[in-house]
Amino acid sequence: MTLLALAIGPHAAQAEPPPARQAKAFRLVWSSSAGCEARSFLAELSHRTTLLREARADEHAITLIVETFRAPSNVRGKLSVRKPDGELTVREVPGSSCREVDSAMALIAALMVDPLAAGLERASSQRHAASTASEPDSSAREADFGLRIEQRLTGQTAVAPGFTWGQAVGVMLTHETSRFRPSLGLSARIARDTTTIAQGSAELDFAAAQLTLCPLGVRPEVSWDLRACAALQLGRLRGTGFDTRAPASKSVFWSSAAFELQARYQLLGPLWMGAEGLLNFPFSRESFRFDPQKTVHSIPVWGVSAALGLGLRFL
Repeated sequence: MTLLALAIGPHAAQAEPPPARQAKAFRLVWSSSAGCEARSFLAELSHRTTLLREARADEHAITLIVETFRAPSNVRGKLSVRKPDGELTVREVPGSSCREVDSAMALIAALMVDPLAAGLERASSQRHAASTASEPDSSAREADFGLRIEQRLTGQTAVAPGFTWGQAVGVMLTHETSRFRPSLGLSARIARDTTTIAQGSAELDFAAAQLTLCPLGVRPEVSWDLRACAALQLGRLRGTGFDTRAPASKSVFWSSAAFELQARYQLLGPLWMGAEGLLNFPFSRESFRFDPQKTVHSIPVWGVSAALGLGLRFL
């Protein structure tokens, strides 16, 4: 009996499983100007390791700082891992889509706490391949187009004798995956100015819609967006006389074609600063007069416009 116990004892001890490793808590700080989603990254992370769990309130934890943004022809991700002892590790990852970047960053984060996570990569890749075969990549679909909403302070000539201040608000749709990133925009523009001559004063009100087509858009750096555009304006220019012998008003149909250059710079996340310069060629050839001999304003052959403002980028 004693010999049997001695024979079985060592083998029984060897058969005992190793103690389970304790999962480490983490907090995710997420930002994306490329339309990527935090839940996709978290799903990728959970596929790779069970040794990372989301931290409870006030719990000492690892911080995962994830940023994804557009780069020329692809998506880029930046992963910063700050451990509780202050150690900081930063990695940058390029990819063709949000899913590809999320997958790579999740693997990097998992390997930092679980070296065995590399063994799960093959199985995870097979799952993604099967998923991709059965349905399109939703991240890639979302990356095809971008939407911007923008407001500008404008200054322009041609609508009044001098340089006239106004404002514009509009939307722009961009095709993000194309090499040249074309865009289509629609904006509403208004401006107002008062001019005075010896015979009286007149207030000139300008209101127009502008359709802008940019066949060429480039991203020389991640934070910059440059575009060359053609524009068409349709609207109204109204003149109202006052402080004159016979006050009257007149409205003319405004139409013009323009060449425009646009530049945008990413300030933070979806917030961008934009600037525009425009060379305008009005089709309207009207004049505003107090009498046949006293012209207040004549629409010139060409004019210029500049704009500066902010915008939000979605998708």
